[in-house]
Amino acid sequence: MVGNPYLDEKRNIQGAIDFVWTHEVISDEVYANVTKNCDFGKWDGNVAGTACSGAWDAFDGGQIDYYDIYAPVCIHAPNGARYPSGYLPGYDPCSVYPTWAYLNDPAVQSAFHARTTKWSSCKNLHWKDAPMSMLPTVKWLIESKLPVWIFSGDFDSVCSLPATRYSIQDLGLPVTTPWRPWTAKEEVGGYVQQYAGGFTFLSVRGAGHLVPSFQPERALWALETSSCKAERVHLL
Repeated sequence: MVGNPYLDEKRNIQGAIDFVWTHEVISDEVYANVTKNCDFGKWDGNVAGTACSGAWDAFDGGQIDYYDIYAPVCIHAPNGARYPSGYLPGYDPCSVYPTWAYLNDPAVQSAFHARTTKWSSCKNLHWKDAPMSMLPTVKWLIESKLPVWIFSGDFDSVCSLPATRYSIQDLGLPVTTPWRPWTAKEEVGGYVQQYAGGFTFLSVRGAGHLVPSFQPERALWALETSSCKAERVHLL
């Protein structure tokens, strides 16, 4: 089970530009310029100094959270205070700061039996194991008769739902159960489609990249359902 995955670099870039255009983050002109100058079919990530790079440079979505384009962001006030730009039940865009403080507390690090050091959420490692595509691995899992579930929050522009759909199309799997809504607490929680080989794709309505942060109940439903055998899953 994988949530909002970065499955294939070419498809991810293509899906991201389609997403931000269809969700009014970029203009028609920027979209046309990117699609004209960027060959997603031959994308290798090396676009520095090219017309494609110049087209991307015109992309400015403003102060939004690209992992959930409709979520509030954390405002940094001149006096050092931080507060959310709006209210979303159960979600705090500023929560990373008290988390940093907590995990840098020597007593907490000692309780974790960790080295006492400065903790940060990201590290500038020179990562060498980053394949352009994980689709061969997904195919291998399916051929090994292992059930695969992929879910996507539909407000994420970084690992967007369109990008995931493009990647799934590249797998070329026959559809066994067509696209249809699923419900949680009498509301449409998203949509789901099942494919040959035990592959399931599910969208989560109203969620960003970290689905449980934005739609915890719907995320729990997806997790509980994925642990059931496919023939016992009641989706409507």
